[in-house]
Amino acid sequence: MESITTDNKRIAKNTVYMYIRMFITMLIGLYTSRVVLASLGFDDYGLYNVVGGVIAMFSFINGALSQTTSRYITFYLGKKDIPRLREVFSTGFYIHVLLALIIVLLGETVGLWYVNNKLVVPDGRFQAAFWLYQFTVLTAAANIISVPFNASIISHEKISAYAIITIAESVLKLMLAISLVHVPFDRLIYYGAAILLIQLSYNAFGWIYSTKKFEGIKIIRVFDKSMFKEMFGFTGWNLLGNFSYMFFTQGLNLMLNSFFGTAVNAARGIAVQVEGVVRGFATNVQTAINPQIVKSYAQGEIERMFSLVFASSRYCFYLLFLIALPLILEAGFVLNIWLGEYPEHTINFIRITLINLTFEALSTPMFMSNLASGKVKIYQICMGVTSLVFIPLTYFALKLSLLPEMVFICLFVLKVVEMIERIFIIHAQTGMSRMLYVKKVLLNICLVVVISSVAPTVLHSVMCPGIIRFLVVGLTCILSIGLTVFLLGINKEERVIFVNYLKNKCRR
Repeated sequence: MESITTDNKRIAKNTVYMYIRMFITMLIGLYTSRVVLASLGFDDYGLYNVVGGVIAMFSFINGALSQTTSRYITFYLGKKDIPRLREVFSTGFYIHVLLALIIVLLGETVGLWYVNNKLVVPDGRFQAAFWLYQFTVLTAAANIISVPFNASIISHEKISAYAIITIAESVLKLMLAISLVHVPFDRLIYYGAAILLIQLSYNAFGWIYSTKKFEGIKIIRVFDKSMFKEMFGFTGWNLLGNFSYMFFTQGLNLMLNSFFGTAVNAARGIAVQVEGVVRGFATNVQTAINPQIVKSYAQGEIERMFSLVFASSRYCFYLLFLIALPLILEAGFVLNIWLGEYPEHTINFIRITLINLTFEALSTPMFMSNLASGKVKIYQICMGVTSLVFIPLTYFALKLSLLPEMVFICLFVLKVVEMIERIFIIHAQTGMSRMLYVKKVLLNICLVVVISSVAPTVLHSVMCPGIIRFLVVGLTCILSIGLTVFLLGINKEERVIFVNYLKNKCRR
């Protein structure tokens, strides 16, 4: 019991660190994107996003590797097996180096062919697109090699160090954005090269910190064939799921480029910026909880793992919804204040993207429970096949409607289908009760969404646009969602804990 209390306190402390990090990086990131958009212009900003999308079609390997490495490091940390942890880390590092080389090979063959022959580039900007692509390939390879070191920081729950590293990265990117207006040569090429240097610095710091700080994080000259086979097989199934979802989401970017050109890619890039900021509110909680989900499974505490999955699903959703609802209602006002001018379709892209994002918050805790169990084969096959099936469906829907918003609508339908699949798969693999999940998670969030949305939506409809409506709607969202979550979105025990916490704070 004392151990669980200590773990819960660690989760709370790490969550605070993540929120401090998020607020700082959010403010810096919002201003940075405004400066970059103004300096590059719509076409170059859209070109930057679509070129990044091409290499992202190969960086799905990065996501699969990160999931595998984090799982194995956290699992053996939970078992307190340091010798085995050292072998796992070294094996993971060698796998990452190998796959970084594969990324470069694919990027300089298949990816480069696409850039040269299929990418829609504005007149006179092909040379800039070529060099930007080269820098992006190198950035992706460097990031893959750094995955074991960054994963070790999260697995050891040293969130304060992670927060400092990412804040420093954001500051460097802000300095880069400000310097763009003073660049006497091609700004897009300069931006791509500087981003590569910033990422290399970020990766180097994580490398040095993790090897100096943690006992089990050392590269040793050992090749454990059985561990290599196990981790590579685990990675292989994760690759299938990540590749399929990446192919779908990045395919959306390429479809938009093919049908509508780089201006619409710029609109999607802005929507992705907003998505990244809002996602941070849920990611902070989930990043703090993820190691505990894996460690609970490793230690045989299955019921605690379920309670963490249910709680993090609800809390992540509520935090996202708290930010997403006012932004969905007041997207136009926020864009006018933030950017001034923005491409057509940006408002609709942001609104649909935020709806998708809130629904996606439910997927990560369930995925972590699957990752902890190690039974990833069936899960990834189902997720992968579903994503691939939706690619031609989305293409035909876009071709028939000729509405760029259609790609995001199809993405939402995909997430709904995958959620249903997850509930059945996790039940079969870990014994999680489907009815308990529906009762403790889905029913709660449905009540919160329906009831708390009424008042803000009515006020948004009857008031005139402007700063007054923005403030009133935002405050109403906070009060309405907060009250509804307290009364209907959490259970009795959680309400008691929250009230007691407030009482203790008031006494102090």
